[in-house]
Amino acid sequence: MLCRRFVVAVLLLGGVLTACSGSNPAEHFCDDYGDAVGKLYVAAGDYAVAPDQFAAVARSTMDELSRVRAGAPNDDLRRAFDSAYFSMTVFSEDDGLADFLVRTDFAHDDVVKACAEYGIELRPDAA
Repeated sequence: MLCRRFVVAVLLLGGVLTACSGSNPAEHFCDDYGDAVGKLYVAAGDYAVAPDQFAAVARSTMDELSRVRAGAPNDDLRRAFDSAYFSMTVFSEDDGLADFLVRTDFAHDDVVKACAEYGIELRPDAA
């Protein structure tokens, strides 16, 4: 009986150590979000000279964000995503979205702030 408890304890400890040594659960989600939205912020900065390029990036980013949201590992990151996503969907025209993104500090994006709480720093030029 003592031997069995020892084996169970060792197995549990091994599982805990493996879980603790694993990668940050938010890392993949945050990197995906940073890559997608970072491209959008960069394209917004070039909107005046390349509006068609911005439109293409905006379409592909919005399509990609559904997949990105599905990778959120917890409710906190999903809520941050939903808030940030809503901010980008209130604009019916590309020029309004581009203007908003140019005037917005990427560091204030809800997902960027949430990822920072996991020790992951995102930058708009990460693309």
